[in-house]
Amino acid sequence: MRSGKVWNARNAGWIGKLLLALVLLLPAVSVQREYAKAEGELLKTGNYYYSIAPNAGGLPDKGATGLISSENGVILDGLTTTYAGWMGSATAVGTVQVVIDLLKDYPLEAINIVMNAPNQYWGFKEFTVKYRSEATPDYYYIAGKHVRVGTALNNTVNLPMAGKTARFIVIDMKRAHSYQHIPLSEVQIYKGTGDEGQNPAPTYTAEQMQAELKKDAMMVDKYGQWIYETWDGKVTSDEQLRQEYAQEAAKLSKVKLNREKYDQYGGIKSGGQYEGTGYFRLEQIDGKWWFITPDGYKFFLKGVDAASLWEWGYGTPLKKADGTPRLVFEELPDPGAYAPAYANDANGERVSFLVANVMKKYGAGFEAKWEDITKKRLIDWGFNAFSKWTKPNFINDFPYIEVLQDPMTLKRIQWTYDVFDPEAPSIIEDALKARLNEIKNDRWLIGYTYDNEAGWNADIVKTVLTYDSESAAKNAFVDHIAAKYNNDIAAVNQLLGTSAESFDALKDTSINIANVPAAEVSDYIKLASRTFFSTIKGIIEKYDPNHLFLGSSIVPTWRTSLDWDSAAMEIVDAFSVDNYTNDPNWIARYESFNKPLLNLEFSFGTSQRGLSPVNASTNVPSIEERGLAFEDFVEGQASHPLFVGSGWFTYYDQAVTGRRDNENFNIGLVNQQDQPYTEMVQIMKSVNAGLEAVHENGG
Repeated sequence: MRSGKVWNARNAGWIGKLLLALVLLLPAVSVQREYAKAEGELLKTGNYYYSIAPNAGGLPDKGATGLISSENGVILDGLTTTYAGWMGSATAVGTVQVVIDLLKDYPLEAINIVMNAPNQYWGFKEFTVKYRSEATPDYYYIAGKHVRVGTALNNTVNLPMAGKTARFIVIDMKRAHSYQHIPLSEVQIYKGTGDEGQNPAPTYTAEQMQAELKKDAMMVDKYGQWIYETWDGKVTSDEQLRQEYAQEAAKLSKVKLNREKYDQYGGIKSGGQYEGTGYFRLEQIDGKWWFITPDGYKFFLKGVDAASLWEWGYGTPLKKADGTPRLVFEELPDPGAYAPAYANDANGERVSFLVANVMKKYGAGFEAKWEDITKKRLIDWGFNAFSKWTKPNFINDFPYIEVLQDPMTLKRIQWTYDVFDPEAPSIIEDALKARLNEIKNDRWLIGYTYDNEAGWNADIVKTVLTYDSESAAKNAFVDHIAAKYNNDIAAVNQLLGTSAESFDALKDTSINIANVPAAEVSDYIKLASRTFFSTIKGIIEKYDPNHLFLGSSIVPTWRTSLDWDSAAMEIVDAFSVDNYTNDPNWIARYESFNKPLLNLEFSFGTSQRGLSPVNASTNVPSIEERGLAFEDFVEGQASHPLFVGSGWFTYYDQAVTGRRDNENFNIGLVNQQDQPYTEMVQIMKSVNAGLEAVHENGG
């Protein structure tokens, strides 16, 4: 996930491709629901405008590219059987917006949003409702943010306004994945009590309404906290942060690894001692796979991802795409006093409230103090490794996994690259050899992953087949098919529906994947996989023969295929996935290969405090429920004999105001004010203490 390859299409990206045409014109079927008890006048004044013209639903909204009268449009007609809709597709925009101009300020009692789905292919991930009065022309406030819960097709959400004044209302609607269709059935705006504006102002034009859609909404305070909620422990002063440090430091002062139970690397002594090679390795013992520590003890990975204070994904952009400042912050950290909180590099110009808060909390020498607390926290909570992405700069005696990144100079094919390119091995080797040499003798290193969430599937093959002979991947396909058909060009032409005079000519011919037998597509993907993984394995072994190759963190049902995965099993030491789900039975997909399995990215989150969960299946109601979901999931995984460990993504929450790709997930063990989620981590502590026994005993 860290690289910006978000879940949006992971678990359901295949939905809609085959059935899209069947649902284009289905009418909205809704169940009348009791709206919130709003008793004010229902406003139907002014106009509204869509960021993207609806391509489904009723007239006059369907296809509308300009202003729509609130009196005539379908979303304010009082009927939940009419709707505006946006069809999903491979290229569908992730967020759809509508702005409503009431023509003058009104005090509002409530806003109801009705989103009734015609069938299971319709819905939304979340929506946000924003408003502004004429007195605040530059930015909006947020009336409410709603994350879809469960699988209900019909959704009515009431947002109390308590007399707040608004002329403009903006609704941002996000898809769960690119193929999801979004419905908007009804917007009900109830007038409240209080003073309203004077005579209606001139109607905003379509161009002015477009400008409204680009305006920010105020979101966070000087500590990076959501301004629209209060909660116990919300930071109100620097002194509070300093007191929390003193209290936690005293509590953790005696925390250290229990050496009666574990060896220095976290291997469990009660499981007996096996051959210690000086480095982490894997062994199947009594039918169950384990890591074995350098000293020879069984080790079950209980990792945490992105544990660095400096992780870029914890920052938030300072500017919008057009270079203008984002008006989402009540107050930014002083750039003089908190200069380390600001960065401008390949990941963009950003500020980290996390860094500023840590500086305020720990004072002089903040990084060393923070690292001491961080290591003690993880030991206290039962975690035993930095499992993926960044780790603290100066903690050198804690197991970790190294992520080797694919060079950006490789020839790209959609989300991956041309593994057949003859220049690829040397490009990769040049990029990796220095780091491999640097850490090849590190006993704390468990092993490597390479690249991230980027396998091959039929979509990649479909693209390759349109290339010409300049593509090594296309040449490899033709060579592969030629060998399978005894170099008989006539037979291959008949098979593929082509008329090439030779195999060289076929390499310059666009081929329709529909004409390629599924078995040939499968074999070609397996060939690509073996080429990819054997290349990386060879480079690692050339410079570092001591450590394990743990795969490339595949998402099981997104941007990969079982063909790609199965061929990898022949080469990797363990197979790693990133899987944001609540179902540990994903392991069944790989049971037949008898290969050690890792889940190096997973988490559970809530929609509290302005943050979002990763997806519907990992969304839970509360912080405590995050811990309980962790318990069910990790124990389910650990009970499987192939499973050897996991990595929680991530140590900290992302910023409420989002990272550069707009992710603002509640995924941390700790919030961005450096406050642990106590109700959750105490459950995790208990669970982690028993995971080796769960794995040993099968649940």
